[in-house]
Amino acid sequence: MRFLRVALIISVVTLFLSAEQFAMAEKPQIVLPGGALNAQQIKQQFTGQTVAAKIAGKKRAELYFFAEEGKVTEVRGNRQKIGKWSTREDGRLCIDLVGEHRDCRMIIKEGDQYHQYAAKKDGNHKYEQTYSNFLQGNQLQKMSKNPLLPPGTLRDKQIIQLFAGNTVESVTASQGRVSLTHYALDGTLEQVKDGVHRNGTWRVSKNDRICLQMENLREKCRIIVKEGDEYKKYIVKKNGHHQHSVSYRNFVPGKQF
Repeated sequence: MRFLRVALIISVVTLFLSAEQFAMAEKPQIVLPGGALNAQQIKQQFTGQTVAAKIAGKKRAELYFFAEEGKVTEVRGNRQKIGKWSTREDGRLCIDLVGEHRDCRMIIKEGDQYHQYAAKKDGNHKYEQTYSNFLQGNQLQKMSKNPLLPPGTLRDKQIIQLFAGNTVESVTASQGRVSLTHYALDGTLEQVKDGVHRNGTWRVSKNDRICLQMENLREKCRIIVKEGDEYKKYIVKKNGHHQHSVSYRNFVPGKQF
């Protein structure tokens, strides 16, 4: 009886292993083309570098900075997105940006350029973009045509949703002066600061700025940046060192003063 049990167990194990081996044999292996970098070569080439990436079929080029600690910053136009980058053991570059998910890609070297492909099981790998112009360190501002906006800079629709119809409590960065401002839906505003009432108008521009004109003063347009759970207003500077002018504390529907 014991012999029969042992034989049965061996038969079951053998059957399981055979099925697993068959499944592995059936799973197609992706063959990397000549010139494909391995994980170590990708790390050596990209770590600590700022690079330009020309996208297939598009005129625009994106910029990336691959920091040594595994952080990555992507620039599209003048907007920055942050995330993480890594390499897979089978030799692929992986980029995961906040709010996006991207698969890992092959990097194939041709001369001084590095082409990125999405791997396909049938061997017809899809070309996506080419990396070139490698510069040591974070050179994003230097390589960008326009001043880079901070990560978290709001779009026009986000600004409207945040301010329209609300009473907003704010504090100035320089002097810590607190004010309440009601942003009416018709584009007018009323503000109370140090017991003094002021009136004006507000709008949101096409280049994602909130623009305020107080009484007879000239209009001023600023970006709004979300930093963690806080919203801040910045004066955009050409050198990229934008000036923090106001922090916003509370957003309450309706007029609250």
